[in-house]
Amino acid sequence: MKTLFPVAVIFFFHTIFVVVSALYDQDSAVQSFENSKDFRQKVLENDGISLIQFYAPWCGHCKQFQPVYSKIASLLKGFVTVGAIDASSDGPLKRVANNYQVTGFPTLKLFRGQTVVDVSTRDPNEIINLVFSEMQKTVQERAGTSSDSSNHSSPNSRRSSSSGEKSKVKQLTANNFNREVYENPQVVAVAFIAPWCGHCKALLPEWEIAASKLGKSGATLAVVDATVEESLASQFGVQGYPTIKIFPGGGRDRKNSPRDAMDYQGGRQAEQIVQYIMEEIDRSGVPKEIPELVNQDILNDTCRGDGQNVICVLVALPHILETGAEGRNKLRNVMTAASKSVRGMSFEFLWFEGSAQPQLENALEMTFGFPAVVAYSMDKGVYAVHRASFNESNIRKFLMGITAGKQPTYKLDKIPSVVTVDPWDGKDGVPIEEEPLEDIMGWDDDDDDDDNGQNDESQGEL
Repeated sequence: MKTLFPVAVIFFFHTIFVVVSALYDQDSAVQSFENSKDFRQKVLENDGISLIQFYAPWCGHCKQFQPVYSKIASLLKGFVTVGAIDASSDGPLKRVANNYQVTGFPTLKLFRGQTVVDVSTRDPNEIINLVFSEMQKTVQERAGTSSDSSNHSSPNSRRSSSSGEKSKVKQLTANNFNREVYENPQVVAVAFIAPWCGHCKALLPEWEIAASKLGKSGATLAVVDATVEESLASQFGVQGYPTIKIFPGGGRDRKNSPRDAMDYQGGRQAEQIVQYIMEEIDRSGVPKEIPELVNQDILNDTCRGDGQNVICVLVALPHILETGAEGRNKLRNVMTAASKSVRGMSFEFLWFEGSAQPQLENALEMTFGFPAVVAYSMDKGVYAVHRASFNESNIRKFLMGITAGKQPTYKLDKIPSVVTVDPWDGKDGVPIEEEPLEDIMGWDDDDDDDDNGQNDESQGEL
């Protein structure tokens, strides 16, 4: 027994080690790394985007997150490198974790070349949205639609100030604070800044980008020069710069007050700002309803990007007589869920009743049955057709493919015409009663009798 016991103990611990170290070993969608050189070649020298998780095999949270991360990896396979690093041991990859100040598990980071973005959420939708946003920036950089920037700020940082576009960020003073914040039904984020503050200078271009992305999402971003508006800064206890306060939404029936202000707890890059504000919109904001396309102005106002490369997602739903109100609302819920899954990106959704816009449908190849989905860039004059089944996952994959440049697009020479129609009243459809054939043809009973008599006489002659 004395001889066998140590062997049993060794075998027992060897079994534990094998099970623990194999957290992602059997997952072909999750990239592993042999050493720091392998990591540098596959991630830092990669032209694409990489999502990396630093984990410890013994970490309970890591084990719980493992199936979620594997699912994310399978969804992003072919688009993004999704990898995992065991950062718990003293092996060659421990140095990689130390280089990026990894102190807890799991830690997620997004790499785009030498640029590193901290991922502060474990929600799969939010992680995928953040990846989408980085993919979009990469495509814009390669297309030459954004300027280079330094200090790891977003590549679009200087575009708004240099192109003459109107800023989406509200400038607040004591005179307009009540109207723009307390009486605003939207979620409002206010950055208290000082002109000489270096951190504020780094924040402002990211704030501008986030404001542009959030412009139609139910949120307002604003700034206060705290060195001028000292009374406002004092009211909210501003001690350092920048200080960011969040005011919840809730509709026009609810007014905010100074007591409603909450401290902002998110990151300072545009994607992190958008992600944080979107979470607050979900919590307290007025739900955004996808507009119905009932006239040309709605198409133009929604789909014109004014230099921002807006992509309109046009959804044609079946006729109300086919689905009824309940069925249509279920389809609209799918559409809403899909729009939320790509929130903070350049997509704007519109819907209309199939066959109500024949010119638009023919121009965009929406002629194969309803529901039908097309993504249309009015500024670039191109469109892409969604040909899979109508559900949130497929629509999200379709839009992700567009962002990554992997969906075929087709040229459209001119803006499609939209017929003005009445908006849906939210009710079931009423079938049209058909007129009797006699009324349409103008027949009456006397004519029938005369015809019958003539027929009798003729039959008699025969």
